[in-house]
Amino acid sequence: MKNTLKGYFIGVLSTVLLLGCVAYAASTTKTIEAIYNNIKIYVDGIKVDSKDANGNTVEPFIYNGTTYLPVRAVGEAVGKPVTWDGATQSVYLGAVPGEKQFLTDICEPFQTKSYDGSYNSNNGRSFKMAGKSYSNGFAMQGPGFNSAIDCYAIYNLDGKYQTMSFVAGHIDNTRIDDDAELSIYIDDKLYKQHTIKVDALPQKYSVPLNGALKVKIELKTNSTSLYGIADIIVE
Repeated sequence: MKNTLKGYFIGVLSTVLLLGCVAYAASTTKTIEAIYNNIKIYVDGIKVDSKDANGNTVEPFIYNGTTYLPVRAVGEAVGKPVTWDGATQSVYLGAVPGEKQFLTDICEPFQTKSYDGSYNSNNGRSFKMAGKSYSNGFAMQGPGFNSAIDCYAIYNLDGKYQTMSFVAGHIDNTRIDDDAELSIYIDDKLYKQHTIKVDALPQKYSVPLNGALKVKIELKTNSTSLYGIADIIVE
């Protein structure tokens, strides 16, 4: 039996239906007859193992000529977190409006220099600044030459966010032999510059994005120190 797949977003609208074969509309319920026909899900040619949040297998089914897919399994397969809001009876794939998110969990920078890689919820990496551990952010390191060099990471914001905040400072147990100049550019325009002193504690920065398309976080230093940009939260 072959059906035209109308898209997993149909499944989004029927998440509760997917979980128990019962559709909820306002305060009423109805029982449905669903067809299970060993339907398989493939994303870019790779089979998706359809399981719910508890690890139980959830099989796609057909109801009234429409194929319904388990939204959590499909969302995770395409790299999107799935959130259920019981208060509004809403399913979110990816960003939840108004929710704080770590930028390093959302995307990688599309351009970098002297960049030590992302620290995020998926890779388990972390670093410390002033004795506090950070597991979201990135690190940059100066060249140790006599002349300063720019270290930076540029992120595509896609116009989705209004504000950003982060913490910047020296990473513990790395050489501290010079100040660093932090610059923040929003859509190629300089928003803020600040000097990170050798003996300074990490400092929090707040940046208005107002729907900006990209942001560049830059450090200029001739030190060999490692500098951390941590807890980059976008809203």
